[in-house]
Amino acid sequence: MSEPEIRVLLGAATLPATEPEIAGLAARYSWQRAAIDALYDVPAARHALPVLGFRTGEEDAVGTGKVS
Repeated sequence: MSEPEIRVLLGAATLPATEPEIAGLAARYSWQRAAIDALYDVPAARHALPVLGFRTGEEDAVGTGKVS
């Protein structure tokens, strides 16, 4: 990501940054992006159902008809 793009994003978020900080973000962006993407690249979880809500234990557990 380029420094001008970083300035736009920081400005939109109203986050202050010094020139060295902006240069550092630009220099490290590709590495950081790859590291974040790797967090979501878990083959075993590819077909898992997402958790869409919190259950207190008083409702029936999904698919069992029993309280967990």
